[in-house]
Amino acid sequence: MSPLSVHTRRQLGYAEGYLQLGLKVEAAEALSEITGEDRDAMPVLALRLVVHVERAEWAKASKVGAVVCEREPNDPGFWIQWAYAVRRHSGLPQAREILIRGVGLHPREAVFHFNLACYEAQLGHLDDARAFLDTACGLDESFTELAKTDPDLAPLRAG
Repeated sequence: MSPLSVHTRRQLGYAEGYLQLGLKVEAAEALSEITGEDRDAMPVLALRLVVHVERAEWAKASKVGAVVCEREPNDPGFWIQWAYAVRRHSGLPQAREILIRGVGLHPREAVFHFNLACYEAQLGHLDDARAFLDTACGLDESFTELAKTDPDLAPLRAG
């Protein structure tokens, strides 16, 4: 793909600025003014994913997340955003499958293990949840504190 046009770069800048100000509708409008092949450029898709998540547009975020992860599988953040959107749109089992794929590509990223612990706990798979949580905390100690209050892990704390 060729470099982004001046217009597209400007619209991306506007959209990012609007997001920083909490102006989600305006951010979406700025992105909607991007046309042609630039609409499918990774910087545009990545920001579109963020805007859809911020606006709780779960179906749209799920679709864009799938495209972004297919095109840029080495960015763990895209997998997390996609799984989050799918959880909200389609449910935990589908989101879990995305994280399982993602953790296979990013086994040293603690956030995958932590989110899988949360999903497994919510699905009632407490042994699997404990194993994922142990791995997450082993990779990044900050998850130990987070685990004490995360509502998704309440079944682990109760049992």
